Amino acid sequence: MCFSATASFTASVVLGVVGIASLKQVKKKEDYFLAAIPLLFAMQQFFEGLIWIFPDRGLVTLIFGYVFLFFAFFLWPTYIPLAAWAHETDIKRRCMLHFFIFFGAFGTFYLFVTLFTQSLLVQIIDRHVCYLVDVPYHVSGVILYISVTVGSFLLSSKRFLQLFGLLALFSAGISWKFYEQAFTSVWCFFAAGLSVLLFFYFLKKESRF
Repeated sequence: MCFSATASFTASVVLGVVGIASLKQVKKKEDYFLAAIPLLFAMQQFFEGLIWIFPDRGLVTLIFGYVFLFFAFFLWPTYIPLAAWAHETDIKRRCMLHFFIFFGAFGTFYLFVTLFTQSLLVQIIDRHVCYLVDVPYHVSGVILYISVTVGSFLLSSKRFLQLFGLLALFSAGISWKFYEQAFTSVWCFFAAGLSVLLFFYFLKKESRF
């Protein structure tokens, strides 16, 4: 996470336990993608914890930064729409999610090209990990990113997941408003925390609303 090594590793352990517990609640194979989100966040936060331990180690710090951004830039924009699509039961909404998957894949490709054609600098500034890379059309990219990730939940036919999407959208707004320079790290912190709710979503399948 974005505040300290202790916070990052604690979150990683908690999310790992929650992620495994969520996967154990799954009854249909289509739901594994959604249930695995906390576990994936656990892995991501673990590598940010390593950045706190090795903040100024040159290539070592950079490698951990690239691994963290693998999740943020490459995995989430495509994985979230795919997970929402696999879980969705409404045919019309599933069809609409195809567009989210397409634009998510486009965003992943765009960020991939950007990350490997621009220099990356990983620094701890004001108690937050900042991933400094020159992303062209930065604001437009953030809007697209939020649209495909948060929008995939808002489009769900399940009210619980719609609420989850609203909370994710609110957390994105807070992260951008108060922590713009460390937006990637801070929003991943909030999103990781919110992913715990997915355990309760799968806990009692028959009581979904």
